[in-house]
Amino acid sequence: MKMRSILRSVGSQFRDSGLKGVFKKFAFYLKPKRIFVDYLDAVGILDGSRAYKGPGFAQIDLTNNCNNDCIGCWCNSPLLAEKKIDPEVKKQTIPFKRLVALLDELHKMGTKYIYYAGGGEPFMHPEIIEILKYTKRKGFICYINTNFTLVDEKIAGQLADLKIDHLTVSVWAGTPQVYAATHPNKNGETFLRIKEMLKRLNTLKRNSPVIKLYNVIFNMNYHDIEKMVELGLQTNSEAVEFTVIDTIPGKTERLLLNDRERDILLKDCKRLKEKYESREIGNKIRIFGLEQFMRRVSNSGARTAQYDSDMIDKMPCYAGWAFVRILADGNVNSCLKSHRFPVGNILEQDFGVIWNGSLQRQFREKTIRFEKNDPFFSLIGNDPDSNMGCYKSCDNIGHNLDIHGRFNSLSRIEKTFLKGIANLAKSIRNP
Repeated sequence: MKMRSILRSVGSQFRDSGLKGVFKKFAFYLKPKRIFVDYLDAVGILDGSRAYKGPGFAQIDLTNNCNNDCIGCWCNSPLLAEKKIDPEVKKQTIPFKRLVALLDELHKMGTKYIYYAGGGEPFMHPEIIEILKYTKRKGFICYINTNFTLVDEKIAGQLADLKIDHLTVSVWAGTPQVYAATHPNKNGETFLRIKEMLKRLNTLKRNSPVIKLYNVIFNMNYHDIEKMVELGLQTNSEAVEFTVIDTIPGKTERLLLNDRERDILLKDCKRLKEKYESREIGNKIRIFGLEQFMRRVSNSGARTAQYDSDMIDKMPCYAGWAFVRILADGNVNSCLKSHRFPVGNILEQDFGVIWNGSLQRQFREKTIRFEKNDPFFSLIGNDPDSNMGCYKSCDNIGHNLDIHGRFNSLSRIEKTFLKGIANLAKSIRNP
């Protein structure tokens, strides 16, 4: 991409900050193989609080409405009792027109990935197909996280025709019996319908959507992981992933694995790993993030759902530059677990204003320094009594690892140059 095109895509942010001329002047320092996204991420990180491009990855919770009551859900589990999502809150849905405007904003800001997920089921949104059509029309790489219960023959055909890029199907089971036990308002027949529709979609599609079966693991389904992989093989899906359950204090903690169950699970994981690495199943399906999952399960903090206490301290948090989550009520969150610290609301402001607003900048400043004694971190996650909410299953580790690797791939000269750009930007803003 030519530097002129790069600067045009960044637009007003560079005009306002005075960086346009600077990047033109020093364009010859930048390696041609590097795209502007890498440089702008780095400038923002080196600045310490401001971003010079939009989030690369945006998760949008289209609705809070869901037709499942998964036993480990933060919103709809019957174990939550009085903490279950309020019926009025459950109705919240992002209006179609506002969503279209948001996608336009994100596109202009350089966002590449849109991920429809959240506390509700995306296919409960009344205009989901039109939303997906517009998302693909804008050129985004589109992900959907779905329980797949509402996907019928017609919708499967539409997903194939639209060439939706990635579909994460939340199943939590490898057999009808385990599915029924972990989804109290569903039964084994639902599981079998999901299985048949997965087969159908994988027959209809050409190359996409790439389908990953997603399984939250706890004491009701940990023994089923090999069956979960078999389900992926039987449906011709491309991948399967396991993750640990993030519990709600006093409500879903009863689902945590005990030491004996974790030992059994790790042995099963090792057996799967051997089959995968020997190509017995590795040439047929990808087991996504298995090493990461095993690390979390084996962490001594797993007894209290502190799965990431051994990982979080090893690198800074870049989520404030790489990611955003937008909830069904319009609230904007800086990371996946910061719902108790909204930085703005898209129903009240343009997203661009929120993205470099005071609360978003505060989030970046706090997380990049990561002073663990700062009470700010008690606002992260589902446990208000936790002093360090980030330790409880950080869902942005993948984004952080990606940016950490790209940032560290910069040479010392490149970092020095980009630090100079960041310092110049600050001086322009604060003469």
